[in-house]
Amino acid sequence: MQTRALKTLSEIAKVGSFVTAAQHLNMTLSALSMQMKSLEKELGVALFDRSFRPPKLTPLGRSICEHAASVLTAEDALKAACDPNDQLTGRYRLGFVMTASVRLLPDFLISARQHAPHASFGVATGLSETLEAQLVNGDLDGAIVTASTKPDPRLSYHLICEESLAFAVPEEYRGLSPDRLNEQLQFLQFLPDSGIGKLITKYVEPIISRRKRVLVIDSVEAIMECVKNGIGFTLLPEPDIRRYADNRIAVIKSQRNEISRQLVLATLRNASTNRQTELLSELFIN
Repeated sequence: MQTRALKTLSEIAKVGSFVTAAQHLNMTLSALSMQMKSLEKELGVALFDRSFRPPKLTPLGRSICEHAASVLTAEDALKAACDPNDQLTGRYRLGFVMTASVRLLPDFLISARQHAPHASFGVATGLSETLEAQLVNGDLDGAIVTASTKPDPRLSYHLICEESLAFAVPEEYRGLSPDRLNEQLQFLQFLPDSGIGKLITKYVEPIISRRKRVLVIDSVEAIMECVKNGIGFTLLPEPDIRRYADNRIAVIKSQRNEISRQLVLATLRNASTNRQTELLSELFIN
């Protein structure tokens, strides 16, 4: 039995569609269908109920998918153990928290091209909580997320970088304290339920609780455009502010130097993947 067919089966189970799986695997639909029929013949069981469109996995098919995942994990571990250069090999699914992906992803891919030429990467973006849930479900192999004060015990975290938070205010309001700013402007809050949003809320809550002049926005770029146009002020990681700032914005460092966010590489807590995690971490440092 070839593991290629098991990989195809796993992809179909993941996306729920022969057509989409064929596109992801760069196969024709007919080739994928023939591969699955050959696998069913080899195993002597029906993996799919073809009375549905698209075909659905049978209960036995779902069980075989679970066994296939173990086989594929063992295959990856075997390949890694046999790699004389101690390099990453295989295809990895990585997640990046949205507020950092625009800055970290290009450098990571350049580093991977230089230091992990035998590995390939699929990339997804999302909020920290969503990415961590995908890790636990096995949909991702690693994710760059904002460090939480309540880390998931099922995950390991490896520090990638630390970023100071700063206020971005319209230039004409430079010099005002956060208390005074809140008297005259709305506070523009990035998603308060996100990882970075929770850090921001914790810091500014004493400032904004009296007036509750808060506008929640789910885009850093949109927040910065609002600041440029004098609509409000915000608190964000300084690199994000610098990326979008121009002469209409004053960047004010927090008076509390300890206010920062840590970006960490989260992976499943599994001793067999420790070296893999180390090698992934190094790609963000190189």
